[in-house]
Amino acid sequence: MRKLLVALLMLPALARAEFWTGNDLFNRMSSTDVIERVQAVGYVMGAYDVGVNLFFCPTTQTGITAGQLRDMMFNWLSANAHRRHESAEKLINEVFAKNWPCRNRGGGTRL
Repeated sequence: MRKLLVALLMLPALARAEFWTGNDLFNRMSSTDVIERVQAVGYVMGAYDVGVNLFFCPTTQTGITAGQLRDMMFNWLSANAHRRHESAEKLINEVFAKNWPCRNRGGGTRL
């Protein structure tokens, strides 16, 4: 029972939400610390899960890997250092929407 209480008290410290910039995301992706790199992949995957079929529409729901999502963002952030100060979530949605636009019946992009 005591262990459960200690675990529950620690949850708020472990489950905190953060707003990251592109700099935060890029720095974690570039880190030598495995935990920071895993956090970065988790952040990208979380943004993907929230935005899929809302802001961007991949042609398939299978076969897209966490590594592919990570590589897309890392490459974009590497090539666009001048935009890294912006919201990481905004940048993720923008990059994925460019690669996987949502088309309505009229053929326009739904963003």
